[in-house]
Amino acid sequence: ISLLYTIKFENRAIGTKRAESASEMLVKLVLVLFLVRASQTTLVSPLNKGVIGKISEEFLQDFADEVTDKASTLLKSESFSGSSGLFSYWGVRANGLDLHPSITLRNDGSPGNGTGQLVIDVKIGGSIQASGSWRWRKKTWWYSVTLSGGVDVSSSGFSIGTSVILGQKSDGRFGFSYQPSSCSADMGSLDIDINGSWYSWILDIVVWLFEGNLKDKMEENACKGVNKVFGTAAEDFDDAMFHQEFSLPLETGGELKVDFSPSAITGGDTCAVIASPASMEVSGKNTSSPPGIVTPPFIPPTQQPRRRRRQARDWCSAVPGPNSGVSIVLTEDLISRVIQNLHHLDLLKFELEETSRSGGEVSFDVSRYGTRLNTTRVKFLESDLSGFTRMTVKISSTGPPKVRITRTGVSVSVNLRARVALFSDSPKLEIKTEFETLTEWQGTVRLAKKDGRYSLIPNVTASADLWAVKLYAGIDIAGMKESGQGRLDEGDRILDAIERLLNGMLEENLAEMIEEDVRSGIPLNIPQEYLTVGRADISYQEEYILLHLDDISIDLQQ
Repeated sequence: ISLLYTIKFENRAIGTKRAESASEMLVKLVLVLFLVRASQTTLVSPLNKGVIGKISEEFLQDFADEVTDKASTLLKSESFSGSSGLFSYWGVRANGLDLHPSITLRNDGSPGNGTGQLVIDVKIGGSIQASGSWRWRKKTWWYSVTLSGGVDVSSSGFSIGTSVILGQKSDGRFGFSYQPSSCSADMGSLDIDINGSWYSWILDIVVWLFEGNLKDKMEENACKGVNKVFGTAAEDFDDAMFHQEFSLPLETGGELKVDFSPSAITGGDTCAVIASPASMEVSGKNTSSPPGIVTPPFIPPTQQPRRRRRQARDWCSAVPGPNSGVSIVLTEDLISRVIQNLHHLDLLKFELEETSRSGGEVSFDVSRYGTRLNTTRVKFLESDLSGFTRMTVKISSTGPPKVRITRTGVSVSVNLRARVALFSDSPKLEIKTEFETLTEWQGTVRLAKKDGRYSLIPNVTASADLWAVKLYAGIDIAGMKESGQGRLDEGDRILDAIERLLNGMLEENLAEMIEEDVRSGIPLNIPQEYLTVGRADISYQEEYILLHLDDISIDLQQ
């Protein structure tokens, strides 16, 4: 914009230059708007609502390592048996496994939601040593010969291939799915040593007669173990991350439930991308039916217009966050819906009853719907309202808050109405005032493991701009009652005292009360039963919060 003004200034100042044509000015204007637009970091539809997760290839590799370790433990604990002709074997168990998985990510470009789904191809290579028992039996009608002993099997070219899909499952939901039919195993060339009998050397010579059968059994057993572990891990991790109820307990009872079921899962060569509209639902006492605001304006994949693209989008570059660990994008849409629910559910409604005055502070009992929440103290000069023995304050929001996320944090603008009542016993006097205020909250968040889950805990500061709109006064002297409604002039002692009281209350105490209401924080779908976060970095961008989690420990040994 400043560049555009510079262009106009130069054209006016230098009279010798010809006036620019409308088309030239239009080109320059488009150029300036492009530069301004290019300098902003924006989210790409449909991954611009709710919560977006970006899981790096590095994390998925660590996950594959952990699952492979668990498969290795299972394979060592199980044995198998088989037979080929006169030769049989049993109790064959892997007593030595050295497995190393590697993964490859690919977007299969499948239609439906316009983003494709992600396929994680896993290749496990390594070596195996196994041992068991064998028996060779030859029997006719007049004699029987039985030989037995031990068998040792090893292979250094052992490999298993399988795939995990992140996308739409057969039941229509989005998440992790595993197809057992994708598993294939190759034992490579086996080294078989038969021992324990005088005739073992003979069987060693003709071991090729039953090597194929033994190899098939080992490959079958390997896929059986891998299918069991990978299938269970995919199912458990899917349930823990996407299909559990996460809730925000409300101070006056009930809870705000958040459903993190994905609406799209995609990715590319370096990451997996998961999008959830994060639908919200309120349950419990003191809550009415929530309005439409709790349902996000998110277009389901089945309703999105199908578009033909010349080439697939690089979703890993389109979603912000480093190429390590896990990045979580909390959009302005999500934060706005959480904050707006505070208004729609009357959680921005407080009633304060004065209980005592001491040392320049006034103590108030804070309640909502008759339920006492806590006690708050407001700094106040007693001389400001000398003669009044008691006061009450009622605060409520008059419209949905407006939320904006900038590089400095979360900014919330809310219109509040404050009604202050002052009471005097002698003479019996009652003054009621009504104030309108525009309150600005500035907030940041931190990640905490609280109440058995990972949550974002807010830290809120506030500023308020007040103006008086109504005044009502009633007096009772010797049984003679008079009342009236009017307006206090600016500079009035009572008005100034009330404004100071409300300013302190709205800028300090209200922020504390809001923090107390959301004391458990905004829940995140990080399955802490499997993941332990070592480091969390939080940054604020235009229209979203970026949470980057790194040094993540994975534990599936449960």
